[in-house]
Amino acid sequence: MYGQDTGQGVITIEPVHNGVLLDTGGRRMVYELRPGQRTKAVHDLLAAVATELATGIEVRIEVRDMRGEEEPVTHQPDKRSLTQVEVESLYSIPIKTLETWRMQGKGPAYTKPGKRIYYFREDIETFLRSCQIVTTGQG
Repeated sequence: MYGQDTGQGVITIEPVHNGVLLDTGGRRMVYELRPGQRTKAVHDLLAAVATELATGIEVRIEVRDMRGEEEPVTHQPDKRSLTQVEVESLYSIPIKTLETWRMQGKGPAYTKPGKRIYYFREDIETFLRSCQIVTTGQG
């Protein structure tokens, strides 16, 4: 078992019968170490740990199977600023909707350092959370 205090909480990594358990306080995830999937599982585990640890730090992860049984998996950190095309691809918000929101003065905050428009990932996610509707179960 390994535990690391990140200031936001403790990250715990421990073996379980079918793989490795990652516990980040609010989230528990098991990464299965099946043959043919070990490299990807370790990569995904390290990416999750890097996400917890690397606020504002660029992290690159590469996992290789030393026995040569699996393909290497690499990870590039998530981009902080996104174009409209990337927002549409990642969040399923059509470019036309983003344009309409900008004209109406609503929607997520954006920046325009020149001719291109960028959205910060945090602003999109904050906006989406602000639109969240909690159902009461009553018709």
